[in-house]
Amino acid sequence: MKTRLENIEKERSVHIPFACESGSRAWGFASPDSDYDVRFLYTKPLDWYLSVSEKKDTIDIMDGDFDAVGWELRKSLQLLKKSNVPATEHLFSPIIYVGENELLTELREIASECFSPIASMFHYLSMSKKYEEKLATETIKLKSLFYALRTSMAGKWILEYKTIPPVVFSEMLSLAPKDVVEKILGLMDIKAKEDESYMHLRNEKVIAFISETIETNDRFAKSLPSGKPDHERIDAFLFKSITSN
Repeated sequence: MKTRLENIEKERSVHIPFACESGSRAWGFASPDSDYDVRFLYTKPLDWYLSVSEKKDTIDIMDGDFDAVGWELRKSLQLLKKSNVPATEHLFSPIIYVGENELLTELREIASECFSPIASMFHYLSMSKKYEEKLATETIKLKSLFYALRTSMAGKWILEYKTIPPVVFSEMLSLAPKDVVEKILGLMDIKAKEDESYMHLRNEKVIAFISETIETNDRFAKSLPSGKPDHERIDAFLFKSITSN
């Protein structure tokens, strides 16, 4: 992975101070055929920023099971200010391929300051409702089930703790009843052995838990607070990052 990232730096004339794994591998419920969903931040040479014209601020690479997406640092900071969920999740991934310690520490602090429980809740609600719709048939994809579980439980975490939910799915299992956790762990074992297209008989207990969690999240979402980004700190961090290379 390090070689691939170094090649991107050379080919695109960028510096990558942070790269991580996202998606099911980071969440902890990958299938044998799951892609590698690499997400990274990059900076350009200083003269790139000294322009009045808008420039492309993303890099997208798809090569077999290697799915890489890069965001220019200023774009990522703009997203963090809005408490963008993917931008925040990437910083707390358990699988870090490149992570300059000082930069990552400050980015995580900025993300925590910007974190908006209400904005993040509505993101997770939208996603969990979308995946819940796919659970109505007699047999379902375990991928859809776990996406519905992760997003609904992330919302439940926000409701209870008002903090950024853990990226690793198993760290949220304390939010579920013991009998539901036992069913989920059994399904996780199956998912780890089966391809993403695998269909499984619906588990009524787990699906009922998902539906009840989504209903509760929906009921209380509007009562949550918003984030408090420190705009001056974010601007100073960007300036320091692009002038230090």
